[in-house]
Amino acid sequence: MFLHDALNRRLVNYLTAELPTYQRRVPNDVDRMRMELRPGDVVLVEGKSRISRMIMTLTQSSWSHAAMYIGDALLRWGGPHAEAALKEFGAEAAHLILESDMADGVQVKPVAWYGDFNLRICRPQGLAQEDVERVVAEMIRHLGLRYDQRNIFDLGRYLTPFHLLPVRWRRRPLYLGSSSSREVICSALIARAFYQVGFPVQPILGATGGINRRGVIARHPSYIMPRDFDLSANFEVLKLHLVSKNTRAPEDARVHRILA
Repeated sequence: MFLHDALNRRLVNYLTAELPTYQRRVPNDVDRMRMELRPGDVVLVEGKSRISRMIMTLTQSSWSHAAMYIGDALLRWGGPHAEAALKEFGAEAAHLILESDMADGVQVKPVAWYGDFNLRICRPQGLAQEDVERVVAEMIRHLGLRYDQRNIFDLGRYLTPFHLLPVRWRRRPLYLGSSSSREVICSALIARAFYQVGFPVQPILGATGGINRRGVIARHPSYIMPRDFDLSANFEVLKLHLVSKNTRAPEDARVHRILA
């Protein structure tokens, strides 16, 4: 058991180690993010680690990671997690983003922590405020859960030489292994929270019974990757994290939107 745990730790450390070749392409305006992000917004991240690079290659996407802005929800609801956030982040605990990390599990970090990453913000469209609250509550309910590191195969599958696989098989290694190993993967966790309020991240066409009759069905949350939020018709891409060229008063500031 000791050897198994040691191997798992070494593998996780290898996969999550940061690469020195990361490039920031656009500066982020952290103050603007604090002001304009809303609970339920999905923050897509181009990560700096080996596992991030592998996921981006595998999914042919610029995004390796998805997180959710929860704002001050943790403080409003209170409890041990709120106390821990206040102790660690102080005033920044009113502007939190919830994420799932392979090494540390489901955790919260302040908006400022993401200032050195390439980002994209995706906002759910047409979702009622009560449903947003339910989505955020479902995310917070998972705080403290850990990625299942007991199955070394589930972690080792990321080391598959993907360039040797046919294109149609390249996403499959992300879905292999036990369901428990996938239950806190960042994008799947977020997709499941939206799924529970009837808000699919990436609808797909599927058969509805008759010949040549097709309708829209929801792809299962376990198969949602960070790029799916970017491509989803149910989410709007917002450029609210970019540094503005012109200084504008808050009442005149407008969010530049580009439909996904």
